Amino acid sequence: MSLFISIDPGNKKCGLLLADIKSGNVIKAGISSLNRFSDVVALWNEEYHVSKIVIGNGTNCKYIEHELEKKNIFNFAYINETGSTLRARFRYWEIWPPNYFIRWLPKEILFPPDNLDAVVALILLEDFLKYNLNWPEKVNIKIWL
Repeated sequence: MSLFISIDPGNKKCGLLLADIKSGNVIKAGISSLNRFSDVVALWNEEYHVSKIVIGNGTNCKYIEHELEKKNIFNFAYINETGSTLRARFRYWEIWPPNYFIRWLPKEILFPPDNLDAVVALILLEDFLKYNLNWPEKVNIKIWL
């Protein structure tokens, strides 16, 4: 398998995503505090033999890099994350379409009910790969805070 991890770094938390790029499927996703993200990434990296880690180049990306290097993880690349949060709002509604009454409203005025950090990590990986991934129904967004 060709497995990639994507990280959307933030001020207090970050979005994490593990995907198999051969099958085009998301395997795991979550939101982690900055204190715990490196433990989750190290576990995924060891358990799944990850090929590459994609990191958004915005807020706290150097901190993310430093924490990964402390865990002897060096197989990462940066991706421009400009506009990714706004794009994640639209991608969220593609993955989880709104119910019957809300679906007729313009997507621009809809705010997803859940935290978008894991979906932003998805957007970053899709930008890196230059194609969209599938998010199977069985994959839930976990939270490690």
